[in-house]
Amino acid sequence: MFLQSMHTIFFISMAMNIIKCNSENTCVCTTVPCPIVGDNKIIMGNSYAELSYEYISHNDIPVVSSVTGTIKYNSLDNGTGTTSCTQSYARSLDGPEQDCDAGHILANRLGGYGNEPINIFPQNLSINRGSYSHFEAKIYDCIVDFDNAECNLSWSFHYENTNATKPNKVDYRAAFIGSNCTDLSATFTN
Repeated sequence: MFLQSMHTIFFISMAMNIIKCNSENTCVCTTVPCPIVGDNKIIMGNSYAELSYEYISHNDIPVVSSVTGTIKYNSLDNGTGTTSCTQSYARSLDGPEQDCDAGHILANRLGGYGNEPINIFPQNLSINRGSYSHFEAKIYDCIVDFDNAECNLSWSFHYENTNATKPNKVDYRAAFIGSNCTDLSATFTN
């Protein structure tokens, strides 16, 4: 009973931090911007990855709806890992389970920054480290051998309902320019 009460207190505390984060446009534990409802743009990957993130509101909490952007060869291997702040941010969107990964929307190895909450979503751990990672590796392999290669990426995030803050499905597409790879697309449960 005590452990369950502590878990509930932790979840409420995390939700309060997200509400505070969103009302101030700055995460409580970092100096980087939190997502806001509407268009959020980030340049990552050593300035070679430009993405636009569309956030919508679920219970007054911004959640990612879609992302589009382009990465270039020089963005590869210029991302960053997650931080304790972005891990807490992702778990606060996970619901009572609190067992998700802080998933990069644009992968670390593709140039995505893990210290930017805008580029993070609550992701099923086994999917993130399994089929999603394999898909990202295919994208990487299609760019790494071609110095002038670019990739247009798009994601669409789906939710069980308008109260959910963790997506239950992600559509991911990659279209290559200057590479001999065919376009890729996959749908991932979450």
